Amino acid sequence: MARKSNNAYLGLPWIVCVILAIFPLTNIIGGIITRLERRKLIPLILNCIPFFWPFFWLIDLISMILNRDLEWFA
Repeated sequence: MARKSNNAYLGLPWIVCVILAIFPLTNIIGGIITRLERRKLIPLILNCIPFFWPFFWLIDLISMILNRDLEWFA
């Protein structure tokens, strides 16, 4: 089975996406843009609410490291 191409954070290379995912502000912005591109409205709305930022930051960081893409909630 062929590995799918990296679509996270505007198609940037994986290592750049991991570095951006480490910093909460760039992670939130990148997550919002990615969810907007993929038309995932519920996670997009939740990602815009400051109360959920730590949750999405942690989930996106783990997903980026393990799957090389935003697989969960995106």
